Amino acid sequence: MEPRNFSVKNYITIIIVAVICLTVIFGELGNLPTSSLAESLSNNSCEPVQECIILSQISESSDFDSEEEDLINIIEQQIKFIQELRAIYGKNSFSRLAIILFMTIGPIKIIPVFVRLTQNANKKSRIKLAIRSFALSTLAIFAVALSSQNILNKYNISLSSLLAAAGVILFLISIKMLLAQYDTDKKNPIPIPDNPLTALISPLTFPTILTPQGIALVMISMTIAQRLDNNVDRILGLIMVIMILNLVCMLYAKQILNFLKPTLLQILSLMLNIIQLALAISFIFSAINLQILTIFYILEQ
Repeated sequence: MEPRNFSVKNYITIIIVAVICLTVIFGELGNLPTSSLAESLSNNSCEPVQECIILSQISESSDFDSEEEDLINIIEQQIKFIQELRAIYGKNSFSRLAIILFMTIGPIKIIPVFVRLTQNANKKSRIKLAIRSFALSTLAIFAVALSSQNILNKYNISLSSLLAAAGVILFLISIKMLLAQYDTDKKNPIPIPDNPLTALISPLTFPTILTPQGIALVMISMTIAQRLDNNVDRILGLIMVIMILNLVCMLYAKQILNFLKPTLLQILSLMLNIIQLALAISFIFSAINLQILTIFYILEQ
């Protein structure tokens, strides 16, 4: 089949149709409400540009204030939940806290370490090391306790988050200490120093007396106490009692170790680790329950 040849008439027809189409298109564009479009663009613009920046800053500031207010409302609501359902936090919360602090910054773990560090020391050196470590650890833990309230409150951390953090810390440390009981190949990492005073800061004060988990739990418990029970003074008094108990146990460490025997002390430490693990799981469950109540509260709003 031979290709069809276009004549001049066909070309003229195509040109006429194209011109008509272009005319229709541009005619429709001309009928658009350009004035209203221009007005809308002018409404979205800021004159001068500085006003746009100010308006943007005001908008961001209002959004931030709104989010901060929501966080504060959630924290206040969680406090009400705990006060109304005291079983979530624990009816004997202060006694639970005393047990936890006794296990984390208490004397049980200090006695064998102090005896080893002062194995070659005379009585005067032992007393001097005990008093200095008591003073240093007490000042350090009180500084942490008093400053932690402002640090954690500054970020509006919810109570459920604090409880979960306490539970996770206790859980990890408890598991590590329990597994260490069955590590038969472990070596004693603490060498016996010629002068026991050189071990004042490390390893005696940090991390034997003031363990990382003990410092973290003091921070968390102080913040919870300030928000919930307002019994900060009682917690500070409890910390002071434990520090004095640490001092007494260091001064009479050899006599205590001879009376309890290393095996009995190890069994006691194992029992305390199991209690600590149970308390850790309790803290985690409390945080989950509290967060569920908070989610229901947010959905109802």
